[in-house]
Amino acid sequence: MKPATVLFALSLAVTAAPGALAQDSYQRARNDYLLHCSGCHGQDGIGNPAKGIPQFKNQIGHFTRIPEGRAFLMQVPGLLSARLSDDRAAAVTTWIIREFAGPSLPEGFQPYTGAEAKRFREARPADVIGKRNALYGELLGLGYRFEQ
Repeated sequence: MKPATVLFALSLAVTAAPGALAQDSYQRARNDYLLHCSGCHGQDGIGNPAKGIPQFKNQIGHFTRIPEGRAFLMQVPGLLSARLSDDRAAAVTTWIIREFAGPSLPEGFQPYTGAEAKRFREARPADVIGKRNALYGELLGLGYRFEQ
């Protein structure tokens, strides 16, 4: 093979790689959701509020509007028990928010990072339901609405 042909092939591979990596990352996060979260929250993010499983659809983005809410989304029992790396926990949580937040997604939402996931997961609340209810109260007080 001629050197010019090899260089051209390599340039195509390097140019295509970011899109391929982004697609692989998206698919991995989606698969992690299906494997570790959808059993309770459903494939559509509706959850089962009557059984204490919160709905994601059109409201999960509100949690990212306040620092404690953003941290809380990384501290839920299902995510902690999934045994995902910090990077994968960050990726699946970002995927959930982008996929289900709808109009609740704040402008300028920033994806979670692995370092952030590590920090938040190490500081989980002792009373997850109490913490969630307190956050609902705070967000309701700020004017955000939730279907439960």
